[in-house]
Amino acid sequence: MRNVRFVHMAQRTSSALLALCALLAIALLPACSTVNGLMFPPGVKLDWESVSVYVDPAANRDFPVAVDVVLVSDEALARRVSLMRSQDWFGARDALRKTHPEDIEFDSVELAPGESITLPGKRYSGKRVFAAYAFADYFSAGDHRVRLDTLKGRISMELGATDFSASASRK
Repeated sequence: MRNVRFVHMAQRTSSALLALCALLAIALLPACSTVNGLMFPPGVKLDWESVSVYVDPAANRDFPVAVDVVLVSDEALARRVSLMRSQDWFGARDALRKTHPEDIEFDSVELAPGESITLPGKRYSGKRVFAAYAFADYFSAGDHRVRLDTLKGRISMELGATDFSASASRK
């Protein structure tokens, strides 16, 4: 009889413990998004070995082309930048950097037709962003914007006569 009481008491204790765990799990559920954000930060982690820019000799009516590599670490700002044309970007970039100093950064280069440059990937690799873009300041009308955050490895930008593209290759 004594063994039966002990088993019955152990069953009640394990049931109570299980109910307590369930209540604790329900109470902690709202914190899961915070914990998830700490363990799995939002955005994309860039994995770039290098960023090369080549300007075709016939580019931009034989005038230099300004190119910005833009990293955006705020989701709402990334949506806003995704809608910008090159002309809009170059007109607003300094104001955006002043109003969002923690959320946006960019590197600028200006190359003459026929020139090229390679930027080290360590400058960008490992950074978490919601978006990465390149903008080219052409005389011709157009978006002149490419998305870069989906690319990995060696990033190559080819600036043609009136527009440009970006691609990636691995070692």
